[in-house]
Amino acid sequence: MSQTDCPDPAPQPPLPPRREHVSPRPGEPAAVLRLPLEIFAAGSDPLSPRAEAWWLWTFIAVGLAVRLVRYLLRFPLWEDEAQLSANYLDRGYLGLLQPLGNLQVCPPLFLWCQLTVLKGLGFTEYTLRLIPFLCAMISVPLFRHVAGRLLRGTALVLVVGVFAVGYPMVRYTGEAKPYSSDLLVGLVMLGLAIEWLRRPGQRRWLWALAGLVGPAVGFSYPAVFVAGATSLVVARVLWTSQGRGWRPWVAFNLVLLASFAAVLLVSRTAVGEANQRDMVDYWSFTFPPVTHPLQMIGWFFSTHAGGMLAYPFGGPHGGSTLSLACCVAGLAALARRRQGLLTLLFLAPLGLNFAAAALHRFPYGGHPRMGLYLGSVFSTLVGLGVAELLARAAARRPALSSAGAIRAPRWPPARWLPRQHRTLGILLAAILALAAGIVLRDLAHPYHTPAMLRSRAFARWFWLDVGHDCELVCLKSDFLANLSPRVAKSGWVSLYLCNQRIYSPRHTRGEEPDWDRVSAQWPLRCVWYRSSNEQRDSRSLEAWLEQMQSQYVLTARDQYPMPAYDKTERQTQTVDYLDVFKFVPREGMVHGPPPRCVETCRAPRQPR
Repeated sequence: MSQTDCPDPAPQPPLPPRREHVSPRPGEPAAVLRLPLEIFAAGSDPLSPRAEAWWLWTFIAVGLAVRLVRYLLRFPLWEDEAQLSANYLDRGYLGLLQPLGNLQVCPPLFLWCQLTVLKGLGFTEYTLRLIPFLCAMISVPLFRHVAGRLLRGTALVLVVGVFAVGYPMVRYTGEAKPYSSDLLVGLVMLGLAIEWLRRPGQRRWLWALAGLVGPAVGFSYPAVFVAGATSLVVARVLWTSQGRGWRPWVAFNLVLLASFAAVLLVSRTAVGEANQRDMVDYWSFTFPPVTHPLQMIGWFFSTHAGGMLAYPFGGPHGGSTLSLACCVAGLAALARRRQGLLTLLFLAPLGLNFAAAALHRFPYGGHPRMGLYLGSVFSTLVGLGVAELLARAAARRPALSSAGAIRAPRWPPARWLPRQHRTLGILLAAILALAAGIVLRDLAHPYHTPAMLRSRAFARWFWLDVGHDCELVCLKSDFLANLSPRVAKSGWVSLYLCNQRIYSPRHTRGEEPDWDRVSAQWPLRCVWYRSSNEQRDSRSLEAWLEQMQSQYVLTARDQYPMPAYDKTERQTQTVDYLDVFKFVPREGMVHGPPPRCVETCRAPRQPR
């Protein structure tokens, strides 16, 4: 039989649809967004439904695992955490509405939630980071749900993978700061908006947004940008479609304005003028040079190719150029599919953030943590851009039949992917490798810098071992004494106080010094932490020593240098000192606290 007589091969059945687009119910207006988006041509998606499900569950499990490992490793507190956490040591709920120490600004509801956890569970590294950890863990499955409303197939898998192992999301899982809560709040509001865009007739999603926006703004400052963008998108849809959702939209905006005004009023009191000036100076490089158009070009590129778009990894000085290119490809994919509303929902928060930065009210970029509230958007655009590039490359090759689609993974891994889709296999493997690298790095170096590790180790040794045969007290926390003419704004002072509260048994239990126990056999040791940023006042020190020696005899004075180095551990950045004064009671003096010292040195506590 000749080759021309061979019968034609049987046609391959088409791939079954994975899920249908949302259809409106009878009487409902049509969806304004056609979702999920089709990235690959019909029947050409390299991932089969079974393989898609396998990879999604794998990335969810991996994302939860890397976050759990980082939390359980209990990194020592570092300066940025300690500067905020030190405000919980002697403040109550009302006190946290006053200007925070150490140049800190934080949403009031987050502060109150943190204080509630600390009062109930104690002051430890775990409790300080419990709320950010829970927010980070909830974000992973929630993002998979929201992304599943937008995408499917390879695009969905890549987007979830980028979010699961993105270093900014993992990094701030274990930090006692509100960045993970910013991420969760922004994701929840984005998800509710997408649900309404899929079914505009179901106004319950708008009412849910109206009920959420008040607590959201009090829990996360950048939630204002997401809420403002949501209001613009909803208004545009209602105006063009003449929908019936104006009442919940009006309620949403009234609650948004009221909550924003309340938070702004509280924040102006809590920040204080001095903090505001210092913060503007600190974040000045993140404010756009709107008066210099030529400088705007370089600033715009350096900002977006820097730490702002470090998804799944990147860094300053152009380290995120690849991520920026993928985001541009993702925006192009949305434009090709005429997803103008979705693009507006993604980019409008950045526009509002840019306007706030132009007014010097909120940083724009500069560091991943300041844009983490849009981590879900950045992850979506990066993963979508990669999927778009793969789809364009696949369009240049013959379409695959159903037999050519990637099936559910089987061992050995080399058989997971056909050769024509090795690029996708490399990308998926790279995501898993990045997760493994993050875990290995955390296991090998469970700290931000070695200086933080040494600071915690010193606190563990000093407050337990040095105080085993004496009454060990601290001038700052027990006497509330200030021997310097100005209060230091160094993070090392806050780090010292936080580690003291965690690792000093007496301070952990909240007990006052046992003055009646002080004797020649049980001397009194007073600890003065002196920061290099504090201006030493010898007259204040001499006055304090004179007051103490009216009842006690100074028998010894020890000094412990506490140097801080740069990341290379080669150059000294600053040197703080821990001075320890040893006293024994004078003969014939009554046991008890030195009253004159307490009266002159004790400062009023913050209101509770």
